[in-house]
Amino acid sequence: MDNFFPEGTRVWLRENGQHFPSTVNSCAEGVVVFRTDYGQVFTYKQSTITHQKVTAMHPVSEEGVDDMATLTELHGGSIMHNLYRRYKRNQIYV
Repeated sequence: MDNFFPEGTRVWLRENGQHFPSTVNSCAEGVVVFRTDYGQVFTYKQSTITHQKVTAMHPVSEEGVDDMATLTELHGGSIMHNLYRRYKRNQIYV
């Protein structure tokens, strides 16, 4: 992956067939550290990271939406993350 995300960037990290909402914790000396919203930490050599492994999170996914059909990234992780965001705002049945 030529251009990598700066620290603090929100991304989807695909690990073991699942997409995890994550933040780039650090990127130094060819090593990238991700922290998922669930507290897991994953470390990779930058040279091994592909677009299938890490993709930028669209701002809509971060904020959450009322209608799941409008999610720009539609996969299990984005659906669960959106439900979580709605739960936190007490808007499950909106």
